[in-house]
Amino acid sequence: MKLIEDIKNYIGRFLLSKEIAEKNAKHSLTTFNEVQHIGIVYNAEDRNNEEAINNYANQLRTDGKKVFLMGYVDKKDLPHSKKFILQSEFFWKEKLNGFNLPIKGKIGRFLELDFDLLLNLYFEPSLPMQAIAAYSKAKYRVGSHIAGGLDYYDAMIDIGEKKDLNFLIEQIDFYLKNIK
Repeated sequence: MKLIEDIKNYIGRFLLSKEIAEKNAKHSLTTFNEVQHIGIVYNAEDRNNEEAINNYANQLRTDGKKVFLMGYVDKKDLPHSKKFILQSEFFWKEKLNGFNLPIKGKIGRFLELDFDLLLNLYFEPSLPMQAIAAYSKAKYRVGSHIAGGLDYYDAMIDIGEKKDLNFLIEQIDFYLKNIK
């Protein structure tokens, strides 16, 4: 079964890279103070990570930013514990095509929104989440250092072997607030 998933991901990455090359969009970030609308893509399977994401989103909202969350659940069906709220959506395997790429028409509002900044807050090279980053209309995309990640992001933050979401958030926040 793993071999089949690897083949599907390989083909999905090929198709996604072809689509990205055709798009050839240029992205730029202004200062963090000028950023108004932020999208966050994250792995919604870990309750602790989800809590850290929500805390960070609330902090950004307190700073006057509009924040919209997109959580990915690597399951056939969305667990009942996941609730859609006004500024948050989820996607899961049912919303993917045969090559593990999100079906744009099934994702919801997230891909329609024009974000000033897209934060990819996960560590694994997950094709569905990376595809959301690539499909997004965001002006600038930041994520953790993942091999091949610059295909989907404009900047990557390397936090070494420490795969701690709170530390990643601190580093991204520091980076973004120090861009002049």
